[in-house]
Amino acid sequence: MRLRTRLALAFAVLALVPLAVVVPLTLSRLRTTLSRELEARMEGATTSAQEGLERTAERARRAVEELVESTAMEDLAREARERPTQAIQAGTAEGLMKSRSLTVLSLFDREGITLSSGHLPARRGDPDPALFAVTLQKAPKPVPVRVSVRGDSGLREIPALVTARPVDYGDSRLWAVGGVLLDEGLAQHLARLTQAEVSLLSEGTVIARAGSATAPTVERVLPLGDAASVHLVFSRAAPLEAERGVINAFLLMAALGLGFSVLLGLLMSRRITRPVEALTDGARRVAEGSWEVQVTTEASGEVGELVRTFNRMTSELRSTTERLMASERIAAWQEVARRLAHEIKNPLTPIQMSLETLLAAQSAQDARFPALFRESAGVVLEEVDRLRRIVDEFSRFARMPKPQLTPVDLSELAQSVLSLYATPPPGITLLPTIQTGVVARADRDQLTQVLVNLVKNAEEALADKGGSVRVRVKGTQTDAIVEVEDTGPGIPLEHRSRIFEPYFTTKQGGTGLGLAIAARILQEHGGKLEVGGEPGEGARFSLILPRDM
Repeated sequence: MRLRTRLALAFAVLALVPLAVVVPLTLSRLRTTLSRELEARMEGATTSAQEGLERTAERARRAVEELVESTAMEDLAREARERPTQAIQAGTAEGLMKSRSLTVLSLFDREGITLSSGHLPARRGDPDPALFAVTLQKAPKPVPVRVSVRGDSGLREIPALVTARPVDYGDSRLWAVGGVLLDEGLAQHLARLTQAEVSLLSEGTVIARAGSATAPTVERVLPLGDAASVHLVFSRAAPLEAERGVINAFLLMAALGLGFSVLLGLLMSRRITRPVEALTDGARRVAEGSWEVQVTTEASGEVGELVRTFNRMTSELRSTTERLMASERIAAWQEVARRLAHEIKNPLTPIQMSLETLLAAQSAQDARFPALFRESAGVVLEEVDRLRRIVDEFSRFARMPKPQLTPVDLSELAQSVLSLYATPPPGITLLPTIQTGVVARADRDQLTQVLVNLVKNAEEALADKGGSVRVRVKGTQTDAIVEVEDTGPGIPLEHRSRIFEPYFTTKQGGTGLGLAIAARILQEHGGKLEVGGEPGEGARFSLILPRDM
């Protein structure tokens, strides 16, 4: 018999048994329970709405801080200092705003003049006192203000959650004030979150409304400073309807059926929930990685079919996972073998040719044999050294030790590495820009290996035409950063997604492991290695590590 049929029969029996003896007490308790449930639902929905507003504000804060800390803003601040009238155009803020999923963004100078506005481009060159006033509050979290935006009917005031952050470059300062509008989209989000009717009001005017609530209703208000308020309207129709339904049902029941219905409910619930609990426990263990789980509880009908399907699934999942892991191991070893064979095969050809030349000269008693020997020996030694370097790089990549983390002064480390290049090749200039006191927890030897590799790559990129290599050490509140930037040809955009992959290289004779090792070292340090720079104008590699405060 199907589970649905069993439940229908059980509830039919319960509906036919009168419960008149317990009607008064049950109705009293029911009203209390429904009232508490409604209050709890409203309290939970209000809390959810408050948390939703806080999450919206937090996303806006993070977006503005990420924008301010981005290289785009740093470049913009630098250009604004060097070319005040040309660096920031009318559409600058709009592009930055959309890239960070913001709906409000204005760039101000020190005096509060709008340099660019993403939400109201026409404001450029004019003051915006309401929005610029946020810079004076120094609030860590976004604050509610009314923002002017242009709609179909002209300018209108819409509340928004905004925050302000300065962008300094030298003695120049810009202000980025950004956030999100409290508009129809937010109202719909809060309505879905709370299952209530949500209205956003500003100065008594409804800005946006979403959801619906059937009368009679109860209202809760969330104030957002002087700028706006959020009104949550909850319907009491469902609890009242449930109460009327229960009263009607109780009128059809008899008191003698109460004990029978309770006993029957307990027996059925126990029989039904036992396999469900076993399935829940099995699913939890599968989620923890135990692929061999099998549910052995007895069950029939749809629940029994579900148990059998679950057992088949775990069996197939275990075998599929084992096959996949075996295939991945085989593929990995095949790739290593292919790369090793390819890299080792290239040096063997000149070694073979050199030896064949020596054998032919020796057999012919050629008088040039000593000179040929010296020349061929040099070639053989060079190729043998190349083979050794190839094997060493593969060995380092395969057996990289676990980093031993200690506090490392990155400014001192950078100066130590640069001392190795005190006399760079002709035409190449080293330009250190080092901020002192930047400390990170790192393995000094591994970090030195990464930095030496990056400086060496930068010099190789400048081998043909010369140029400059700038090593920059700087720190933020959370990150310690070392940048190696050159003025070489740069890295094409199509290569950047693969540049840190093992065995990927564009250099003649390269193994493609240098940057892969560097990226892996940074990853095991809890940091990351990023590549930047414009193609054709140079490359910039950034080592980013958690700062040791």
